Amino acid sequence: MYIGKIVKSDSHINYVCQIYGPREVELEPNPTDYAFGRFVRIAVRSEQADDHDAQVILALGKSSEPRTYAIGVIYDTILLNPAFGSLGPRLSNETQVELFSPDYISEKAVLIYVMVLGMMEQRMIPASQPEILSTMHGVPLLSLELGSEIETMTDEEVQAFHYFSDPDDLEHEAYLHMGYIPHIIAQRNSLLPMVTLRIIDQLERLFPQNLSLLSIVKRNFAWKLKVETTG
Repeated sequence: MYIGKIVKSDSHINYVCQIYGPREVELEPNPTDYAFGRFVRIAVRSEQADDHDAQVILALGKSSEPRTYAIGVIYDTILLNPAFGSLGPRLSNETQVELFSPDYISEKAVLIYVMVLGMMEQRMIPASQPEILSTMHGVPLLSLELGSEIETMTDEEVQAFHYFSDPDDLEHEAYLHMGYIPHIIAQRNSLLPMVTLRIIDQLERLFPQNLSLLSIVKRNFAWKLKVETTG
């Protein structure tokens, strides 16, 4: 489901998205939809077909041209309330303003910070799961655009983003890949180590066959985080 849109960026890979509020969309997102560590995707609009027919075909779930998405993770949330601190008397309370001034624009907002972890290209197939054409972990070449919508990802899409296969090596099956971990560690933010642990928790649930490997990675990362925190 769509949960918001990009309103600014702090860098090529860090974006600020505003969550849709009441009456902005038919299905208003709830806090669990933009929880800490949630995987999301944003369509790379500069690579998409803008014609109306292509959009209608995609909305109906029919076969269409491949679509490229930036894959990211939510790592921070900000509650914005410009009225905080204005403690003077008011002529109307919030309920009266909503009743007598329905066109009044509320300046309250929920902002989330998203770090882009890679890219994924897929094609919609009628009556079937989308076909994953390619995945990439790391810094994308293209930046995202203001106003681009952000949507949540299903478990199947998260699994597809982490399953890599070598086209030249037909003897081995697809394998679990987390190529964005060095990319996250290189950033300076106190919440990113915690979101990494949250990502590993999700992958332990989605890839039970790799539980032993993920447990080792999780313990090593937790130990490294503890050592760095204590100095």
